[in-house]
Amino acid sequence: MSKRNKKSEVVIKETNRNSEDFTELELFVGNEKIGTIQQEKEQAITTINKNGNQAKAKNIDEAINNLIMDYNLHYM
Repeated sequence: MSKRNKKSEVVIKETNRNSEDFTELELFVGNEKIGTIQQEKEQAITTINKNGNQAKAKNIDEAINNLIMDYNLHYM
């Protein structure tokens, strides 16, 4: 028997740590924080999931996709 598809709203919020040289975004599914995306100046983008594991991404879209895939794999 297969699972039903669940509709979940993903919300991206900027944190108060943002500046000209540093960008930080938080991803939420409902009210649950699933991860953080950080980038300093022109360096690679770093994703941090719920467990604190870090990974690199080429762009913001890839970082968002990686966090959502990790959440779907381990927490849904």
